[in-house]
Amino acid sequence: MELDTKSLMNNKKHIIMRSLILIPIIALFLCSYNAQAQSNETVKQEVNAESNNPNITTVKFKITGITCAGCSNGIYKAVKAVDGVTEHSVEYPGDIAIIQFDKTKTSIEALKAVIEKKGYKVELLKDKV
Repeated sequence: MELDTKSLMNNKKHIIMRSLILIPIIALFLCSYNAQAQSNETVKQEVNAESNNPNITTVKFKITGITCAGCSNGIYKAVKAVDGVTEHSVEYPGDIAIIQFDKTKTSIEALKAVIEKKGYKVELLKDKV
């Protein structure tokens, strides 16, 4: 009888300890899910706002010569400094740059020249991605 009581007490302690561990984990999961949902909604609103602007266009470049993340970071910073760039990404590996810009402030040729000035070869893959 004494073993059963001791066993029950250990089981209760085990259940309580599991609950104490699981509750914070569930709370963190729910908070991060809510934050991600809000972030996705903000991105959708920004995309919709920019898609209404006829001067905003997107271009996709294939860049030859990127050998490391430092290279892609240098290109990213150079493109970011261009007036009129509203959104951009540089993928390494993959060697692709996707740039959204206001065509009243800059052009495909100007963006291409900025990247080429950094020492890379640039090929236009798509206009209006």
